[in-house]
Amino acid sequence: MTATIELARRGAVTVLTISNEAKRNAFTHEMTKQLGTLLRSADEDPGVKAIIITGRGDVAFSSGHDLREMLADPEHASDPALNEPFLLPAQITTPTIAAINGYAFAAGFILALNCDLRICAENASFAAPGARIGLLPIGGQLSRLPLLLPRAIAHELLITCREMKAEEAHRLGFANQVVPRGEAVQAALATAEMIAANSASVIREIKRGLEVVAADGPAKASDFEWEYGRKLQDEPDAHEGITAFLEKRRPVFR
Repeated sequence: MTATIELARRGAVTVLTISNEAKRNAFTHEMTKQLGTLLRSADEDPGVKAIIITGRGDVAFSSGHDLREMLADPEHASDPALNEPFLLPAQITTPTIAAINGYAFAAGFILALNCDLRICAENASFAAPGARIGLLPIGGQLSRLPLLLPRAIAHELLITCREMKAEEAHRLGFANQVVPRGEAVQAALATAEMIAANSASVIREIKRGLEVVAADGPAKASDFEWEYGRKLQDEPDAHEGITAFLEKRRPVFR
């Protein structure tokens, strides 16, 4: 089969599937570009309320970059522009969910940690092998990972290169859910549908506000809350949400 990123629509949810099972869903250069194109396109579509990223099969989410391509073109692995698609899930305003159906190593780990939520099959695991192969952990492994895990645990994972299994990831708060093998996508769809039922404009600003607190601290995030809270309370979604609550019905947001 051709190594590619498959796209499917499930109502208001876009599902992107990393499909390269012969190489444990490793990313080729073309797949990396394709991921960026598809993420941007989904984010620009007002009909898309959530994006799920998963891997083909039930063995691997992604094993990272295709190592043969990496040896032939070592600059690709550390070029910020070429690797931007792995960081995009955190940068776009649409909520992103990693449905981790197996192991997520190297660039697969980077992609998972840059998603907003992580729903794991029980056989999922994570690893950052950079120190083992002589490469600095990049793509948020130094900057974002300590925000998602206790710093000492993040440090340990990066310098030992050990695997973190799904149950440990859940216990430490890195994973939102652990579900039986083969059920990660279904669980992610259920979560995405809950998100899609809410105000898209508010969901977008919640994500932006959480990024503000991560980058600039609580004081800036507090300013963000008041600024955008005032703006959103004058929007149609606020009127519809409050009216629907009083009328004991489900809101119909724009």
